Amino acid sequence: MKKIKRRYKLLFIILLGIILAIIINTTSIKSKTDLVSLGDSLSIGMTPYNVAGTSFNDYLKNYLENEHKLGSYNNEFSINHLRIHELNDYLKENKLGNFTRTPIKQVLAKADIITIAIGIDEFANLSLYEDISNNLIENYIYEMDNLLKNIREFYDKEIVIISLYPAYNLGKNETIEINNKLNQLATNYKCKYLDILAYSLNKNYFLNNTSYYMNHLAHERIANELINMLF
Repeated sequence: MKKIKRRYKLLFIILLGIILAIIINTTSIKSKTDLVSLGDSLSIGMTPYNVAGTSFNDYLKNYLENEHKLGSYNNEFSINHLRIHELNDYLKENKLGNFTRTPIKQVLAKADIITIAIGIDEFANLSLYEDISNNLIENYIYEMDNLLKNIREFYDKEIVIISLYPAYNLGKNETIEINNKLNQLATNYKCKYLDILAYSLNKNYFLNNTSYYMNHLAHERIANELINMLF
């Protein structure tokens, strides 16, 4: 009888150990953060030398790594001069990533945090040969609205929208108008919103006087703002 009790006791201890191990592993897995970035040159820390630098997404990834909280990082759909309608086409076609060959919807569905920084290239380029009209602004906001609506159909976690800032002939007034509309979209789709327009007033945040690309100091500050916002 004593031997039977000992066996049951040993079996109970083994089962308890297995259950605890499963709980610990599950908790550990859930504590990891999968980060995905979507966007244009701002999202990849582009430089005037046509080389991507260290972006705010990279700094955010490094923070998560240092805290042992990074699950995965995907920036396959952050591309220099990517336009908002092209990003919407990626989502519509469920485009495969160039490296992982994973469909964009699957990448996004797995994410815990999605950062979206797109529009600065598009407006900067347009401003060189035409005025930034209400029609251009409304088309951009329409496309952004579609992007967020389509993502929210299958994704309910954290999205952070990064604002625009003046670039080339995209002036401050037009930028404020666009940013106000982006902020409203963020509210509508339960996203967080980070306004970085004020950073454009600091000359130390730019690589040179002829480029609208921000340097690593600005990207580091954006990352710090995101860290304070998200964690």
